Amino acid sequence: MRKILKISQQTLWQIIAKIITALATFSILGLVARNYGEEGTGIFTLTTTYLGIFYLLADFGFNAYILSRADKVENEWNKLLGTRLVWALFLIVVALVVFPILPFATPFLFAAIIFGSLDILASAIFVTNNLIFQSKLRYDFVTKATLVGTTTGLILFLVVLTFKPTVPVLLLAFLSGGVIIAPTSTYLVKQFVSKVKPVFDITYTKELFIKSWPIAVTLALNVVYFRIDAFLVSGYRGLSDAGVYNLAYQVFQTILVLPTFVMNAYYPLMLQSLKENLIKFEQQLKWGFITLLIMALIGTAVVYISAPLIIEIISGQGFDGSVKVLRILSFSFPAYFLSSLLMWVMVARKKTKIMVLIYLTGLFFNLAANLIFIPQYSYIAASWITGLSEYLILLLQLLVLRRLSAV
Repeated sequence: MRKILKISQQTLWQIIAKIITALATFSILGLVARNYGEEGTGIFTLTTTYLGIFYLLADFGFNAYILSRADKVENEWNKLLGTRLVWALFLIVVALVVFPILPFATPFLFAAIIFGSLDILASAIFVTNNLIFQSKLRYDFVTKATLVGTTTGLILFLVVLTFKPTVPVLLLAFLSGGVIIAPTSTYLVKQFVSKVKPVFDITYTKELFIKSWPIAVTLALNVVYFRIDAFLVSGYRGLSDAGVYNLAYQVFQTILVLPTFVMNAYYPLMLQSLKENLIKFEQQLKWGFITLLIMALIGTAVVYISAPLIIEIISGQGFDGSVKVLRILSFSFPAYFLSSLLMWVMVARKKTKIMVLIYLTGLFFNLAANLIFIPQYSYIAASWITGLSEYLILLLQLLVLRRLSAV
């Protein structure tokens, strides 16, 4: 009961942080939709989606690996910070090299990407600080940092919007909030770490990449197949269709953080249970599975019914296609909620290489199906394929874990 209370408490803090972020994000997205239409929304969301891929890659699975060695967290933190800073700088270079060859790239957007690339570095610092917060189960500190950064970004965005600037200029204001979060969270992490001093140890970095690569590749594959459809919709059907799709996807993506929050609090406790008693671990797994399934089914029902209202509140008129997209995407909540749990179960059971193969299979299916159907059916096809891909991954996860239980 104490563990359940602890998980619930830490999940609540993360939900509060996400509510703050979501309110700011949807307010900004709604203003963009109302003032710049479908095409402007497409440009705005595609650019933030592009940068978002690199934010996620900045994680690279390092936190999950270090958490599995609970006694090493504080000792390794400065070395992890040094590794992450170097890794983030490398990702910034990749982001700036790749963006100009994308079909929707323009000189103005490239300027926004240059500034926005600072967010990759900020994200790397923030996720490194989160290792300490997660190990201590103090997500209230994450909420505080998020509140400061998000509020700053929203205020700056509203000020800039009064001058009716171009979309790239709006992006600069929007991305400023992420830059603020990094130093704020670093200030808070000093309560747990005696000295904040990045240390780049090449031997440690090599070991970290070698040990973490299966988790990292899984996250990378997940990121690519999770959002490649947005770029394919843009390439085949134009920025307007991409705007319609991405508006609904932003709502969908926001809800999908719920299982992530649960797992952030549950994963350290799950590792502890696995070390103590396998039967106890499997009992907790069943509890987690049932809980997440119930959450997912409720989410599907609520979102399907309220989709027209949600889209209207965010964008006003002219985004009817987003309602259809959101309703279709809502059917995939059970797959995403449960696969989030099972992915970390496989990490805990040290079946990361099999996990890579599972997500690689999902990527191939997703990419092939999108290339076949998006040219004709646009965002409707992308919506259905998103759900089918995740159900395929869930099925493969269940088959692997069932085989492990039988051994």
